Amino acid sequence: MEGPDPGRPRADADAFTVADPEQARLLSDPRFQAAMRPFLAREASASAAAAELGLDLNAMLYRIRLLLAAGLLRVVREEKRQGRPIKVYRSVHDAYFVPYEATPFADLEERLWQQQLPELRELVRLQARRLRQGGRHGQRLFRDASGETWVQSAAAGDERIDWLDPSQPAALDFWTDLALDEAESREVQRRLYELLRTYSLDRRQGAGQGLAGRKRYRLNVAFVPLEE
Repeated sequence: MEGPDPGRPRADADAFTVADPEQARLLSDPRFQAAMRPFLAREASASAAAAELGLDLNAMLYRIRLLLAAGLLRVVREEKRQGRPIKVYRSVHDAYFVPYEATPFADLEERLWQQQLPELRELVRLQARRLRQGGRHGQRLFRDASGETWVQSAAAGDERIDWLDPSQPAALDFWTDLALDEAESREVQRRLYELLRTYSLDRRQGAGQGLAGRKRYRLNVAFVPLEE
């Protein structure tokens, strides 16, 4: 595997520590976290950012106005065209650190819940759409040949689902508990990280590989030790 590791800041990107309550509030809000991403350590217009995020342009402009007023974005230049010039924006700093004390949350659990709830809602919406398209409106509870129990969406009780069926769209959705020793847990961690490093969207775009001929997929991974 070559190239920079995903999830690791650039060596020259010193994080600005946020103390202003409004900046902390915006950078802790998933909507404005997403709105900052197209401009973080790079330049973009409002229309380009809206297209990247799949947002309506008016919604993007509203968020840009609040980010500008809070001192998180700045206008770096204007590109002339017929009519109004196009403003190009960039984050004021290339990286940010938001201390918990500056946020409006009562505790860490509240922060995680408020930040992950929109993502969870979107994930459920995508899952429900896929299940409706496949006619899988019911659930089947069963024990497999290895002795593990499953709750699985299905169209009928006798349906045999092949997760790798090449005639179906590529998609996979499950959670299960694992019993692993230290070496096995590190191997699972390594394999999941390899997937991220190989197929990261930001890395591909940075390498000049656009979205032509590709579909977007949502990969949501959580691999954590359970409390005993």
